[in-house]
Amino acid sequence: MSRETRVEPPMSNPAADHTCSGLTESIHAPNNTQGDQNMEIPTNPTTLHTPTAEEEAILAHLAMAETNRSIMSQNGPHHRTILPQFTPIPIGGFPKVHMLHSAQIFDHLDTKVLLAWFQVVHPKFLVRVFDHSGKDITEGTAIIAERIHSSVAIIANYIHQDAAPIRVSPPQPQGGRSAKDYPTCFLVHNISDKTKELILNQCIWSATNITFEALPFACQHPPDLLFCLSSFTTSNVETVHKMVADVWAHEDNRHHINNFFSTSEIVEEELVYKATRDLIRSIRIEHLDFKVTGGLSIPHFNIFATSPTTDAKTWTDLRGFLHILDYPTGLNGCGTAVALHPCPICHSLAHPHGLCPFPEVPLWNGPRVSNRTMTNGPCTYGRPRGGRTGQCYELG
Repeated sequence: MSRETRVEPPMSNPAADHTCSGLTESIHAPNNTQGDQNMEIPTNPTTLHTPTAEEEAILAHLAMAETNRSIMSQNGPHHRTILPQFTPIPIGGFPKVHMLHSAQIFDHLDTKVLLAWFQVVHPKFLVRVFDHSGKDITEGTAIIAERIHSSVAIIANYIHQDAAPIRVSPPQPQGGRSAKDYPTCFLVHNISDKTKELILNQCIWSATNITFEALPFACQHPPDLLFCLSSFTTSNVETVHKMVADVWAHEDNRHHINNFFSTSEIVEEELVYKATRDLIRSIRIEHLDFKVTGGLSIPHFNIFATSPTTDAKTWTDLRGFLHILDYPTGLNGCGTAVALHPCPICHSLAHPHGLCPFPEVPLWNGPRVSNRTMTNGPCTYGRPRGGRTGQCYELG
């Protein structure tokens, strides 16, 4: 006789059943037939799923992830490269060199040479050498060209190992050796775009044997420096600023300024009026502390404004008109425009040699104030060192 063993089923426990069921059905359970899923690779969404705005933003950024990684792993084209041969860019950048007009870099260049430079393919740029008058058009020019070549080659080889040979073309004056005025620019070509961008971005390159300013092979925006005023008995820039703005805003003068802008590319009447308002609002004043023998201070003020037009004739006629106006004050005399002469060191029209700001740049390798550069008569009024106040006032 066989014995039957009867097994009683356990009492039902809803909580336990729920727990067991959950563990049993888990995708990680040993006897689960579905297999584990890779947690790093999400399952493909069904075709019925419509991404939310947040999900679309995530997907858009992920699509650009590789591009962003590529960007962040490289130096940008305007990366400030520190090469020990050159003066590093100071905090706030190098001082600005102010020109006479938009195409001054091409002044006095022989027409045939200019046409030949036009035909040179890009990338190319221009160089203007500090403390160089251009008068020595034979051996001196060749030496300077070789020094420019050496400096640019150092920069090019920093960017590209075994860079292609640099070409530097010297200028020739209109009229040859009998010329009265001389060009000061050199053409640099046969370079890469990256080399050109880096050199133009820093602009000023100062080594112990040569210092130069790099400029695009193009017309610049009309210069902000319009003229310089003297004959005041005050050195207060706010007083001078208000006086200049009042003179330009006078009804008759404002009417003339409107007429100048109406002959430019600005054709709509309302935009002409706006251009005049923008010009007056952009006025900036810089005080130059001129001193004559005996230490007597003769205040000079550079007048700056941003031109709303790039038309060469309009800007020239406008500056000529503003230059001849009287600038009276009630108690501090009547200002008149005085002649501007280029600084022998940097060629800027904004100061005489004695007030050139470049020698004050930290770790400056370039030329400094010396008796050899003190050749321009009207510029000798400048204080030899430290006379530039740097004080500037503009309308907010």
